[in-house]
Amino acid sequence: MTNREAGINVVREMMGDQSAAKLSASADSNTFGAPIAAYALDQAFADIWTRPGLDRRSRSLVAMSVMIAMRQPHEFAIHMGAGLNNGLTLKEIEEVLIQALPYVGYPAIATALAAAAEVIKERGLDGDENYTGHRGLL
Repeated sequence: MTNREAGINVVREMMGDQSAAKLSASADSNTFGAPIAAYALDQAFADIWTRPGLDRRSRSLVAMSVMIAMRQPHEFAIHMGAGLNNGLTLKEIEEVLIQALPYVGYPAIATALAAAAEVIKERGLDGDENYTGHRGLL
């Protein structure tokens, strides 16, 4: 299996067929941004997300924490969805927000909470803090 194939498989497993197809098509398009999509598949998803040492749940926790600190709500939402697909519960994701609070402050957490609310609404998880499995992909 090539790095590209490994990266596409990781994206498919974490974010669904549509996201994998879109990123793969972008990487193969020879248009503006294609090299960036290729690096994402070949390096971030193939080389890093498949490394031994941390499981995908743990990698999702790290990725969400970084997105909170960087105030990147769109990327936080993507990684929250992937984290749910990687087996995280809403309670665990809430604990990430609580853990990050003293380090990044309320404004960064408020930004992430708004993004989290959208993911929860899109997935129909309102009021289900014990959610522990798949209910659709991003």
